[in-house]
Amino acid sequence: MKALNVSVVVHITDLNRSINYYKTILGFTEDFRHADYAGIFRDNVSIQLCGPTNQGQKKTPGGAHFCIDCDEVDAYFEDISNKGAFIEVPPGDRYYGVRDFAVNDPDGNTLVFGTPVLSL
Repeated sequence: MKALNVSVVVHITDLNRSINYYKTILGFTEDFRHADYAGIFRDNVSIQLCGPTNQGQKKTPGGAHFCIDCDEVDAYFEDISNKGAFIEVPPGDRYYGVRDFAVNDPDGNTLVFGTPVLSL
């Protein structure tokens, strides 16, 4: 078996509100929508949003925390900050060799955007 890719499933309380935030603030594009479930993407990153009335497993909204590798973070941070992103942690060079920052979605799910730092 060869794993080809991964899509994280993020549980949310309001599909329309979440799609609007991911699209207008974070710059994602809607890929599909089926009832209370949707897929969004930005470049090579795919996220699936699962609303409360969707069939299947139920997880507590706001419990997701994931990291997205990027080629840069400062210009993106400036852009989404100006659009009203829910900033959790501002950009900084971390001891683990990454410059990153964290934002939350409307339900409190945390997305960390990071890029390698050449030297600390």
